[in-house]
Amino acid sequence: MKYLVLGLGNLGRAIAENLTRTGHEVIGIDKNANKVEAVKHSISEAIQMDTTEEGSLSSLPLSEMDAIFVTFSKDIGISVQTVALLKHFDAENIIVRSISPIHDTIIHAIGVTQIITPEEDYAAMYASRSQLGKLFKQWYAVTRTHHLYKINAPESFVGQSLHTIDLENNFGMRLVGIERSTISKNLLGIQQAQYSVLNSITDDLVIEKGDILLLFGKMEALHKLVEI
Repeated sequence: MKYLVLGLGNLGRAIAENLTRTGHEVIGIDKNANKVEAVKHSISEAIQMDTTEEGSLSSLPLSEMDAIFVTFSKDIGISVQTVALLKHFDAENIIVRSISPIHDTIIHAIGVTQIITPEEDYAAMYASRSQLGKLFKQWYAVTRTHHLYKINAPESFVGQSLHTIDLENNFGMRLVGIERSTISKNLLGIQQAQYSVLNSITDDLVIEKGDILLLFGKMEALHKLVEI
């Protein structure tokens, strides 16, 4: 697949290099020559360019791209002008880094629906990790208010049925799935745990030690899990 990354700061560079590493063709663009120089050997192609100049931007193979990332982090004007030009050229699948609430409003008005908020996402993940402690495994943003949490089942849940625990009413979290381990031997004969998702979840299912729960809900509800 082909990707265009406009802005080669920390986020843009990370996106470009990771996409390249996984076998995709990536063109990275930035006005800053030093940023272009820093990635020219680690992505498919790096070009120094002012993305607010219509003639320069139109020279890129926009219609061939599977996705276009706009990752500028400081200047709202540059981001908005770049996105407006991309929309003018009928570019599709534009993914824009959010800089501020005002920026969000503007790019939504332009017609962008895919917005990434790395600072907010990291803050939410760190807050969840800090709050859940040893229960925490992974975090996924779904909306600004609701997230998916992958957690180790609290010890107090072990031996209880889902009906008794009643996650939704007692904790304000909805159960999406459960991963349960089975012990198997690898090629060296060493025993190890292999996790798989349970196909059927019913109210009479009993939580076992080592189960991993996938929960959906608001961050504010986490404190109830921590307090049990």
